[in-house]
Amino acid sequence: MERSFARSMKSLDPVFAFISEFFNSQAISATTAFSVRFAIEELFTNLVKYNKNGKSDIFVGLSVQGKNLVVQIKDIEEHPFDPTKAPDPDIHAPLENRRPGGLGIFLVKKMIDKVEYHHSENMSTITLVHSLEK
Repeated sequence: MERSFARSMKSLDPVFAFISEFFNSQAISATTAFSVRFAIEELFTNLVKYNKNGKSDIFVGLSVQGKNLVVQIKDIEEHPFDPTKAPDPDIHAPLENRRPGGLGIFLVKKMIDKVEYHHSENMSTITLVHSLEK
């Protein structure tokens, strides 16, 4: 199941409605739903914030493949950003020494079993794989 959403923070409510519709149709557990919903929100928000000049919609796809929930987020980007290569923040540093940013992606990588990134012909695809057996 895939849908496109306007590149806007106002699209978050329709994104959440789409996710809930899919989760309800597949009887996804509350634990999995929380992690996946958080990851999609973080990545969608980053695509909106950091690809401000993008004109295209952002695509979100959800499917169950075997014992895994698979999410694909697709965006047309002139300047790709690979979240799998984002440096982890120093979570042990005192607050006054921490640089802003990076915590959301860090949490996504901790909460989701597998995060993959592919960029080809200006299309970025972020794939999240989360086990349904947790």
